[in-house]
Amino acid sequence: MIDMILVFSLGMFIISITLSMYRMVVGPTIPDRMLALDVISYGLTVVMGIIAVISGSPYLIVISFSLALWFFIGALYVARYMEGEQIGD
Repeated sequence: MIDMILVFSLGMFIISITLSMYRMVVGPTIPDRMLALDVISYGLTVVMGIIAVISGSPYLIVISFSLALWFFIGALYVARYMEGEQIGD
């Protein structure tokens, strides 16, 4: 039963990532595209986590947490850049 739920949620996240890719390509403004890229990156992190749970690999969980941290730091840098602040201040 849990495996079916994990596979279903994996499919839903893949659909969400696909729709976000469309939004990233079509998005009318740069902030829309950056938000879509942020959603894609966190969606990929969740997909890696689900695959780690299905396969039972603890290493994929560690990698997905590390990627989530890097994506968060990247989002902070992009937000500061879009606000016009110097990075490193």
